[in-house]
Amino acid sequence: AGTLNRAGTLDVRATQVGSGTTLGKIIRLVEEAQRSTAPVQRLANRYAQFYAPIAFALAGVVYFLTADVLRAITVLIVFCPCALVLATPTAVIAGIGNAAKRTVLIKGGAQLEAAGRVDVVAFDKTGTLTRGEPAVTDVIVRGALSNGEGELIRLAAGAEKFSEHPLGRAIVAEATTRGLEIPDPQDSRIVPGVGVEARVDGRRVFVGRSDGAGGVGTRPDPGAVQVAEALEAEGKTVLPVAVDGRLRGWIALRDTVRPGVREAISALRQVGVSQILLLTGDNPRVAAAVAKEVGVDAYRAGLLPEDKLAVVRDLQRRGLRVAVVGDGVNDAPALAAADIGIAMGAAGTDVAIETADIALMSSDLARVPEVLALARRALRVIRENVLLSVAINLLAVVLAGLGIVTPVLGAIIHEVSAMLVVLNAVRIIEWRPAPSRG
Repeated sequence: AGTLNRAGTLDVRATQVGSGTTLGKIIRLVEEAQRSTAPVQRLANRYAQFYAPIAFALAGVVYFLTADVLRAITVLIVFCPCALVLATPTAVIAGIGNAAKRTVLIKGGAQLEAAGRVDVVAFDKTGTLTRGEPAVTDVIVRGALSNGEGELIRLAAGAEKFSEHPLGRAIVAEATTRGLEIPDPQDSRIVPGVGVEARVDGRRVFVGRSDGAGGVGTRPDPGAVQVAEALEAEGKTVLPVAVDGRLRGWIALRDTVRPGVREAISALRQVGVSQILLLTGDNPRVAAAVAKEVGVDAYRAGLLPEDKLAVVRDLQRRGLRVAVVGDGVNDAPALAAADIGIAMGAAGTDVAIETADIALMSSDLARVPEVLALARRALRVIRENVLLSVAINLLAVVLAGLGIVTPVLGAIIHEVSAMLVVLNAVRIIEWRPAPSRG
């Protein structure tokens, strides 16, 4: 890292070998993806298995009609399914390789094909459309606490101390900035999409949605609702803090939208995505503000993980193919149920890399329309290859039966058809997305 040890000894301990690093995982996943078989490839292989009996039957018919053994042999030569069998895997390998150069991991041919057929893209908000780096903006104390704001933040940070959610990390960061000592939580219980409940300094603390879940949290009174709504009207996420079953205050946080989000959503429409949704567990006011800012078609707010799953299932029941884009926090059920799950910023995140259908190693949302456009391009090339190989084979068989094509020329035609299929697929490797029209 640019450090020179001029004196003394330096002990270096390797914690992982090359295959265990992020780069090693990328290489392994790309190799596995290239060995996988797309549904369209399995279909082509299934038809290819009938080629041999059909070829022998045609050769027999030609020999019966012409009594020319050379014509029959030529039919066998030109009617080989090599080009058809190569039509799909070459395009799949080229597509996966192109995506890998863009730091996008596609887990296999089936995933590439599914990405090429997506109708609806549903985005998570926090950490996906937004930076996932919220900051505390307001701390409002309600009731008696020994140290006012500091005590409220300290208790909330204690409950969130080991949280992986961006909002929890922001509260811990605020407590650290204020120089507060953050106690370790006891009996911590995370309710996905709702909040966290833990015992801090012997007190039961809940931080999360005002409606709570499963008996945690408190039911807000009209005055508390007004305070929360006033903060939410400013586009802030408001987390009530309950101590020993009583509401003691609110912590408001604000996140910022990632740069380039509106351009990425515009590019998705150009690719051919018919509907773009925002799915979030945040309150409707914040969701509406973000939806308007980024330009999605619709939003669903106040969703628990199982609610996001229900939205995906409903879209699929309507015959739509759905891609869900999330950062993996509270999105796991929806990502797993979607036709394509796309994990954002997966570099170094073992779970995201292993479970997502497509893993974006960066947090650049422009990669989402790019990978969908690439998948559509790959499907188009597969169709071109199949039609080209079948057309050449049928034409060559007719010419061979008429005696126009000799065995040597038939062998050349056979090799040329396979080469054309490969060259057409190779074009995908250097494919680049068209510039966005705004």
